[in-house]
Amino acid sequence: MSELRKEIHGYIDCLSENELEAIKPILTLLADEPLRIETDLTEEEREIIAAGMEEYKKGGFIPLESIVPRAGR
Repeated sequence: MSELRKEIHGYIDCLSENELEAIKPILTLLADEPLRIETDLTEEEREIIAAGMEEYKKGGFIPLESIVPRAGR
């Protein structure tokens, strides 16, 4: 078992039944549907991603709210 898989199993083992019910739809979706990667990005989307990657390399991040005003509501 990979280290990442062990780490995630550790988190799952700590969750209550209610918390497990909350994440079950996400896990089901990830397990059942193939991952889709969007490749037809606009130039603006490419610039946003590039800016985020640069900030991440510096140890920071760009809050989603600063990119998409409705995020977090």
